[in-house]
Amino acid sequence: MTAERNALTDYGQLLAALGLTWFFTQAPGNRIAYLSVPFLLVLLTLPATETVASKARRLLLPFLVWSIIFAIVHVVFAVKTHDAPFGWWENYMILTGTWAHLWILPFAFLASVLAPWFQHPIASFGTAVILALLMALEGTSETVPFGLWSFGILPILVGVAFIAWGWRLALVTLLVSSAILFLGRPSPDNVTILVGTGLALFCLAVRLPSTPTSDWCGRISTWIILSHPLAIIIGQSLRITWVELALFSVVVAVILALILEASTSGTRRGRLELS
Repeated sequence: MTAERNALTDYGQLLAALGLTWFFTQAPGNRIAYLSVPFLLVLLTLPATETVASKARRLLLPFLVWSIIFAIVHVVFAVKTHDAPFGWWENYMILTGTWAHLWILPFAFLASVLAPWFQHPIASFGTAVILALLMALEGTSETVPFGLWSFGILPILVGVAFIAWGWRLALVTLLVSSAILFLGRPSPDNVTILVGTGLALFCLAVRLPSTPTSDWCGRISTWIILSHPLAIIIGQSLRITWVELALFSVVVAVILALILEASTSGTRRGRLELS
């Protein structure tokens, strides 16, 4: 924990982690919960002064550990249903991981490594505008993981603009690129990118002093993000559905996070830090 931490981002991370859990249950309100993805992607670009090795430990190590965990889950399900043990495997999982939420980690790692090349205001703003124009004119790929990356690239560039030049340039970058998307490619995802990224900028721009409570929220949120599919699986195994599944999963995800935090106290292995 450092004095530079912003309590508001820690609180926001916890809400986003719970929102991510809700989204993957596909319960009513999942479109609102989807705001968590661009919110988290903005924060994953921080901090800017890390070495590549530090970025790898923060993002790729949890990606590898939890991809192995969820691969085991896939194999168990396959054996239980008498399917081929590795029939679930797709080659794109090398880049996205073995569960739907893990794609943000290697994507954020690549973006954070390339971020220094885009910290000039012309580079970050111009790249965001060009990419928004391309998406508006050409659409986005349906191929995994390129469709996921096209969703995440603008929040990442807005985060880079914030790191380099503060919230004003980041806000201009977000508004101009979003306007291009709204005019050229109407889609619910445009609203998600705009609002989720805007909320992240607000949390970054308005600083609150760190407290033990905010530090706890930040630590717990990382475990919820990584492990929440296990909570959903437990709920589905109990044949819980709809809103009840979402509520159950949120509660169990927090319980799992508390257990994981307690069992790994004093080590960062398998964790990611969002800010």
